[in-house]
Amino acid sequence: MTRTELVQQQHGGALKVGNPGNRGGAGRPSSALRERLRGSLDERVVILEQIADDESATHRDRIRAIDTLAKYGLGQIREVSVDDVRGKLGATIELLQQELDPDEADHLITRLRGIWSS
Repeated sequence: MTRTELVQQQHGGALKVGNPGNRGGAGRPSSALRERLRGSLDERVVILEQIADDESATHRDRIRAIDTLAKYGLGQIREVSVDDVRGKLGATIELLQQELDPDEADHLITRLRGIWSS
């Protein structure tokens, strides 16, 4: 058995240093596991659809089934505000003005205004 010792940490706790005996192992490759899970999920989508359509199921169960179908079917939707877009566009224009010579920057910014104002 390999000897381990506790090493004090700045936050007041301690960590074991050395091999505490867990040799680990190769385990299942993560890509193989993901492939199996995708296949399993494909086979069970019909169950979510049945729950979503089952009028005798509770509203909570139906909503959760629909939510799960939407989450994995559509992916995560990230909303972007107009203020966020304006801020990023303003920062982009500033960067162009800093990095390009004035004539090139003016030309490019004028062309970009045509795109963003239509």
